[in-house]
Amino acid sequence: MKKTRSAAFYCCLALLVSLASIVQTPGLHAQSRVSDKDVEALMKNLKDDSKSFRSNFETALKKSAIRRTSQEKEAKDLVSSFEKQTDSMLSDFKKTKKGDVAVENTISSAQQIERLIYNLQLDPKTTTEWEKIRSELDRVSSAFGINAHYSRM
Repeated sequence: MKKTRSAAFYCCLALLVSLASIVQTPGLHAQSRVSDKDVEALMKNLKDDSKSFRSNFETALKKSAIRRTSQEKEAKDLVSSFEKQTDSMLSDFKKTKKGDVAVENTISSAQQIERLIYNLQLDPKTTTEWEKIRSELDRVSSAFGINAHYSRM
C-alpha cells in the first residue's frame, strides 16, 4: 500500500510539473516578440539589400540562358517590383506599424525570384546575395507570424 501511494504521488507530481511547463510556454513566446524598432531595422536592411541585389541580378541575367529574351525582361521587372515592394513595405510600416499584407505580397514576389535563381543556376555571388535577402524576409515575416514557403521548382 505504501508503494502505491508513493508511486501515485510521483505520478501526480510529474503531471503537475508537465502542466506547469505547458502553461508557462506562452510567456516565453511573448518575450521573444520582435519590437517595432527591430522590425523597422530589418525592413530597412531588406530594402537596402534588395537594391544592390537588383543590379547584380541583372548582370547575372546577361550570362544566363534567357539573355536577350522576353523572359529576361520579365525577370528584371520582377526584381524591380520586389525592390519597390520592400520600399513600400517599410514606408507603410513606419506610418501604420502594420505590414501583414505588404509582407505577404513581398513574399509572393520572393517565391517567384527564388524559382528563377535556382532554375537558371545563376552565379554563386547572386545566389548568396539572394539567400541573405530571403533570410531577412523570413525574419520580417516571422515577426508578423507569417511562414514563408519557398519552392525551388
